[in-house]
Amino acid sequence: MPQPIASFSSNRPIAIFSDFDGTIFLQDTGHILFDHHGCGPERRAFLDESISTCENTFRKASLELWQSLRVPLDTAFATLKEHLVVDPGFHDFLNNFAFHRRIPFVVISAGLRPLLRRVLDESVGKAKSRSIEIVSNDGVISADGANWTPVWLHDTELTHDKARSIREYRVRHAKANPLIVFIGDGVSDLAGASQADVLFARRGLKLEQYCIKNRIPYTPYDSFTDIQRELEVLVVSNRFHSAAQTPAEAAADGPVKAML
Repeated sequence: MPQPIASFSSNRPIAIFSDFDGTIFLQDTGHILFDHHGCGPERRAFLDESISTCENTFRKASLELWQSLRVPLDTAFATLKEHLVVDPGFHDFLNNFAFHRRIPFVVISAGLRPLLRRVLDESVGKAKSRSIEIVSNDGVISADGANWTPVWLHDTELTHDKARSIREYRVRHAKANPLIVFIGDGVSDLAGASQADVLFARRGLKLEQYCIKNRIPYTPYDSFTDIQRELEVLVVSNRFHSAAQTPAEAAADGPVKAML
């Protein structure tokens, strides 16, 4: 069910929430580590399926997966660096749209913050990474990598209730009344998608399938290039974002404090 993006008000500031695994990066950070340094692909696939069939909760399965890891953080990151592929349009979207237009870009994930932050630091550089808020679970990892303990953001079966996080963001910025853009791909994004004003679902994956089945308005995308093209219409005459920054200003200022 298509959503008429051009019909949204251009007089509201925009805030972008994006999933990480399968969205910014085409692979899942956890899956890579579980397959190479943890329970292995067969057990991981079994646990994933048990969540889909409701034989297992997301929280219980996730705990087993993360606790199966036996790898120091540096080695884990080296494995991720070898296997992760960034969405081909992401860097241009971040630098020449989000930062350029002073739009807050928030990573919202069920993954572990130490991994997400380090991958972002490497991918976009530490200075730009600092301008990206990460709302996710956390993790305590022993120095020798023998113990990985996830620290859930919320005491729920979802471990991180993305809908709750977005609602809390709306409350914090109630006076600004931001237009919430949500970008995702999978089952873990369903809750967050429910809070979006503008929803993007990666074409052919489970979030899009859910939207089609339940007649939820959304826009499909194949890369962040598609998303940027769709969102440009919202910033052309938007008083919060029409005055673009120079690349130097964007790097120095970051998008979050400039807007809300």
